[in-house]
Amino acid sequence: MGLKQYIADIVEAVVTTAKGMRITARYGVDAKEEITQQYPEVRREPSERFRGFLHNDIARCTSCTMCVKVCPVDCISLEAVRGADKKMVLASYDINIGRCMYCGLCVEACPTKCLTHTSGYEKASVDRGELILHFVHEDPAEIKARVAKQVAEAAAKAAEAAKAAEAAKAAESPKMTESLRPGKAEGSIVPAAPAFAAAVGNPGGGNPGGPKAPDAAKEEWEKKG
Repeated sequence: MGLKQYIADIVEAVVTTAKGMRITARYGVDAKEEITQQYPEVRREPSERFRGFLHNDIARCTSCTMCVKVCPVDCISLEAVRGADKKMVLASYDINIGRCMYCGLCVEACPTKCLTHTSGYEKASVDRGELILHFVHEDPAEIKARVAKQVAEAAAKAAEAAKAAEAAKAAESPKMTESLRPGKAEGSIVPAAPAFAAAVGNPGGGNPGGPKAPDAAKEEWEKKG
C-alpha cells in the first residue's frame, strides 16, 4: 500500500464519518425527525386494522366451532352442551395467545362476528398458563350440571303434557261413541221398517199385477201393521 492510498483511505473515513454524524445530529436536534418513543411511558397507538389479541363476545356466540376448525395452530378450544331449547350453551371458551399467530382466519370465519381482534399487544409473562384467555368464568362442570337439570325438567313437563292430552282424548271417546248411536242423539234419523222400505223402494211390491203408487203401498203397509 503506497502513501497516496493510505491518505485516500483516511480522507474517505473522515468524510463518511462526517456524513453519518450529520444525520445523527439532525435527528437529535430536530423534533420533527424524532422516531424513538420512550416505552413504556409512551405507547404507540395501533392502526385501525391492527390484529391484536382476540376477544369473543360470548353473548353472541352460537358455539358453531367454525373458529376451532379453521385455526391453523389449534389455539382455540371450546366446550358446549345442548340446552332445553335445543340451542348450544357454552361451557368453556379459551384462546391461547401464546400460540396464536394472529392470522385473522377465525375472525373471517365467524358467522356472527362475535370474535374480533383488539388493539391489545402487551402480555409479557413468565408463566405460559397466564397466556390462556378464559372467556367463560364459570366452572364448566357446574354449567353442564345446570343445563342437564333444565333438560330433564323440560322432558318431564313434556311427558306430563303428553299424558294429559292422552287422558283428555280417552275421556272424549265414550261421548263420541254415545252420540253416534241411532235414536239417541237429537236430530238422528230412525231407519225405516224393512217392509215399508221395500214397498217404497219397489212400487210394484213384488206383485206381478202391476206397480202400486207410493201412497197405496204406504196404506197397505199400515193396514198390515
